[in-house]
Amino acid sequence: MEDQVEGSKGKNAKKKPFKLTRQLIRLALNDGWTQKEIAGKCRVQQSIVSAWGKGAKCATEAQLIPLLEIYGHKLRRNTFRVYWALNSITQAKTFFRVEGKVVFAEVVFELKKSSGKATQKIPVMKLIVHHQGADSFRSVVQHRLELNSPIEFSVSSAEDAVWSSDVSDQRSSAELIDWLDGYAHSLSEKHPHIGLTLPFLLRQALMNHGFPVGGVVEYPALW
Repeated sequence: MEDQVEGSKGKNAKKKPFKLTRQLIRLALNDGWTQKEIAGKCRVQQSIVSAWGKGAKCATEAQLIPLLEIYGHKLRRNTFRVYWALNSITQAKTFFRVEGKVVFAEVVFELKKSSGKATQKIPVMKLIVHHQGADSFRSVVQHRLELNSPIEFSVSSAEDAVWSSDVSDQRSSAELIDWLDGYAHSLSEKHPHIGLTLPFLLRQALMNHGFPVGGVVEYPALW
């Protein structure tokens, strides 16, 4: 029963109108494809492809899979973030360009207290997940740089630059969940609240973006 529900969720996600239909069709046409060839590849009538190219209709992701496999990376070229890492021993810098829509982003704060009350929230860690097409995700764990010398001068965008990043290999959604569950468990001893909440927050984010998540008890509505 659960497998059927998960399968239907994945299918429903691919039935949603693909907002970049026109741009994708234009990429194929500009690359030498004819409307007839696109129609054959996507298994639709040529008149449908014409409507897609004019922006009169949107295809579904399922219909466009053959084209997305070829041109999807070009559609995503403007959806990226730049990260960097600082080697604490050699001070060598490495810069990363990670493509894909961000589907999960959480910041871990340290609470500074005075007289038993939290007076300041200082961000110390960030956890970000990029969706990179199909069932592929890439996570980024960022830790705030600890500078020994006092900061006397700064720049306007310094907040984006004070994070050293660890970029993962691509993972499937199931592998991503397994990894985050283990990572959250490793944080539980020192930060029990963070360890308990991160697994829920990731599953919630994935489901809100239409990705199937295993091990979730379903209570469907009766319409």
